[in-house]
Amino acid sequence: MTFDPSRIKALTFDVGGSVFDWQTPVIAHVGQLAAHHSVELDAHEFAHRWRRRFFAVIAEIRAGKRTKMNADEIHRHLLDGVCEHYALPATDADKDELTWVWHAMGVWSDVPEALERLRTRYKVTILSVLSLSILVDSSKHGGISWDGMMSCEFLTHYKPEPESYRQGAALLACDVGETMMVAVHPGDLAAAATAGMRTGFVEPKMEEAGSAGDSSGFDVRASDYADFATQMGC
Repeated sequence: MTFDPSRIKALTFDVGGSVFDWQTPVIAHVGQLAAHHSVELDAHEFAHRWRRRFFAVIAEIRAGKRTKMNADEIHRHLLDGVCEHYALPATDADKDELTWVWHAMGVWSDVPEALERLRTRYKVTILSVLSLSILVDSSKHGGISWDGMMSCEFLTHYKPEPESYRQGAALLACDVGETMMVAVHPGDLAAAATAGMRTGFVEPKMEEAGSAGDSSGFDVRASDYADFATQMGC
């Protein structure tokens, strides 16, 4: 069946890696911190290990093995172990500052114009596992605006639990089938589809955990955000 964008009322965007470039500022800050402490390490590897552990903790929270924490708490908690793994003698102040880098992520260059085009026709929002403060701060830092922001820290479930997507749609007063999840991560979109959402895939700008996978079954597949907005009739 051909996808009809006129049936969509709301778009919910993943942002970490999809809209925000977390890798550039985090890797840069890790490198600066290592240099400050005269430690040789692979900043890229450090950043991606931290990121992978973040999603492992999210999975433990979803499984009921950990008390629920928001993204800032998880990021800061994990730094103790990651710094120890790389023999980086970071102080508590160093770790706090590194955690705060997530609040000043850059935005991919094709995002701002595409969002404004999409907002002329749809409710354009965020649905993310990141904390609300990260979403607000990084959006302000990147100069982009949304019709709303939904952090899973305030929902009863974290993505990719199906109920998180359904709750996101309900908060927008939309049926789940009238709502489209937009992301660069096939796993996120596959979970959204299982929950009943429509799906929009945009080619990732950088490879990261979760960015690989089959995208052939999604409703929209776009080369970038300008292409996505065009395919959505904007």
